[in-house]
Amino acid sequence: MSKNITIIGAGQLGSRHLQALALVKDSICIQVVDTSQEALAIAESRFNEVSATFSGKISFHTSIAALEKEQEIVIVATGSKIRRSIIEELLAHAKVKNLILEKFLFVKEEDYSFVEQLLNEKQVATWVNCPRRMMSLYRTLQQELTGKIHFVVNGNAWGLGCNGIHLLDLFSFLTNERSIQLSNDLIDKQIIESKRPGYIEFTGTITGHANGHSFHMTSFSEGASPLQLIIHTATAKYSIQEGATAKVWISKQANQWAWEEHSFTMPFQSQLTNIVVDDILATGNCTLTTYKESAHLHILFLNNLLAHLRKVNNDNTLKECLIT
Repeated sequence: MSKNITIIGAGQLGSRHLQALALVKDSICIQVVDTSQEALAIAESRFNEVSATFSGKISFHTSIAALEKEQEIVIVATGSKIRRSIIEELLAHAKVKNLILEKFLFVKEEDYSFVEQLLNEKQVATWVNCPRRMMSLYRTLQQELTGKIHFVVNGNAWGLGCNGIHLLDLFSFLTNERSIQLSNDLIDKQIIESKRPGYIEFTGTITGHANGHSFHMTSFSEGASPLQLIIHTATAKYSIQEGATAKVWISKQANQWAWEEHSFTMPFQSQLTNIVVDDILATGNCTLTTYKESAHLHILFLNNLLAHLRKVNNDNTLKECLIT
């Protein structure tokens, strides 16, 4: 009997998750939920672009109530404002074995412990989609790096608020540190509108440190330079340019600091979700960040931005930071 795999939220990211499900090795039954018929139509069109070898079943729905009661894996790819309520509704309706949540998880700190308690009660294995941990370059670096790590990210308008958690997650992964002290002193005072309606975005710099390791990421408000990561220790330096033509330049003390250039593959989401699903179906586990670990990092990040937002707005009662 085919196992039920569901995606809730059929927007830009949800439709890419859906494309990847066409590549899952097992025969599966896919269900897609979104309140927007237009979003469902676009998602179906994108799925049809890649579904030539798909042998399972797929259906599209406008409510969680239409879903099967037994769910092997559910991917929640909605916006952050409604994610808690979606999880509550889902777990009230169906028995879910495994859950994959998109980031940014939630806009209020109280939601994290509430959802953790709910997941524990319902015994749902849960991960958060910060996929750099899956990528071969970063997995190799985690094994190679020794000593104190200095981690620097620069780029223009890449989404310091909505995407910064990805880089904090990577820093935590590479250093094996969770207790990270963050600073908002260098975040720009001007809060801007997100590309996604109803959400906000930040520019400027977030810094941090953990047990001698340092963290520094900047999103400039103007210009169009690509995202660049520089990771260095006392004995090695890595300059990484992510993207479609991803490259890494490596310089090591053992090689007299000579630079070497290498290309590497940075898969799209439509090439990653199938790997996660295959791993969970085969082993009950995957290489994404666990909910417990990711929630801890999310709260650090959320509170840092929320403290900045309170200062800018001169309002200490703010409890939400509307990044997604």
